[in-house]
Amino acid sequence: MNVSLVNMLIAFAGGLLSFLSPCVLPLVPGYISLMSGVSIDHLKGEGGGNSRRAVIANSLAFNAGLSVIFLALGGTAGLLGAAIINNVWVRVIGGLVIIVFGLHLIGLLKIKYLYKDTRQFSNEKPRGMLGSLTLGIAFAAGWTPCIGPILGGIIGLAATSGGWKGGLLLSAFYSAGLAVPFLLTGLGINQFLSFYSKFRQHLHKVEVVSGIILILIGILVMSNRVTLLASSRLAGWLPNLESRLKFGGGITPAPTTNPNTNFPSAPDVQFSKLDGSPLKLKDLRGRVVLLNFWATWCIPCRSEIPSLSAMQKDLDSRGLSVIGVSYDDTADLIQQFQKDIPQSYQIVLGGREVGSQLPASPLPTTYIIDRQGRIREKLIGERTRDAFEASIKPLLDEAQTTAQK
Repeated sequence: MNVSLVNMLIAFAGGLLSFLSPCVLPLVPGYISLMSGVSIDHLKGEGGGNSRRAVIANSLAFNAGLSVIFLALGGTAGLLGAAIINNVWVRVIGGLVIIVFGLHLIGLLKIKYLYKDTRQFSNEKPRGMLGSLTLGIAFAAGWTPCIGPILGGIIGLAATSGGWKGGLLLSAFYSAGLAVPFLLTGLGINQFLSFYSKFRQHLHKVEVVSGIILILIGILVMSNRVTLLASSRLAGWLPNLESRLKFGGGITPAPTTNPNTNFPSAPDVQFSKLDGSPLKLKDLRGRVVLLNFWATWCIPCRSEIPSLSAMQKDLDSRGLSVIGVSYDDTADLIQQFQKDIPQSYQIVLGGREVGSQLPASPLPTTYIIDRQGRIREKLIGERTRDAFEASIKPLLDEAQTTAQK
């Protein structure tokens, strides 16, 4: 799974833009009334406590049903993407489809199917929370053609997330972006109607902004540069939670030249080299270790390989050991992979086996371990050589001390 905080925010923004789209926003009051069993006029009068509770309970159930469809789509996209996204033609075609959706939203192309309305309205009000849950599922399925362009862009991101878990996470953020304003509308219908009367003149602008975002996403997918969204330069303004996490959770302080600083010791785990011989982490004491968890199917992992190989070559004499810990199951698969993408550093198996001691989700995840076998940093997501060296070089400059036994 490779999902950056930036991607999550994009997915949430996609849900919010879907809510603000011309095919959704005007219908929201009607669905609030339908779910709660209370007329719009009664809701505008602020209703009673029972009406407010009905709106809250049924809106939560409706949004849960709404999310089922999107979670299923996102999880499926992530699962399929992990298997086929490395195919260049799949990436190119997928990116082109997203770009076409963007052009449709801007108005340069018109796709008739995306104007099709498959929502089924009924005068019969849903019965309780179960009825609202069912209504949410049916509504999401009927909504899909209309919000398809924006949803398609998020599904495209989900397909490049590295697995079904990443796809579920992105679709969950998309669902939240759609569901949260839906719930807030039920709690303040007067405020919503006032907002809508002023905002409706800007509905086409929402489509144009959405279209531009989709075109950019499509270009990144086509060019296999989706991981730029997770790069430290682009996401540097975000909280450091995404990039520097302390082992076990929390914020890791920047590398320090003070050897007395209290850092957790790396667990004494054992990996298997491609020739079957063992490699114990404690055998590397006295060297700075860059422990990079990766997989052959992980696109951002592939992007890091040239930098890791170059660093091993240039910094080996100063005491750096780059170790690539694979999440793939067999040495044959990796050796076949290396025919296309050489790796001039040590590759070992066992990423899944040590996952409870050295968590590595999403991939790539990198642990920086000092000469004394202490974890100094945990980096999540793709990094450039400069970013790696900013963490490694201060440790290489530290005076080598007697390795802990």
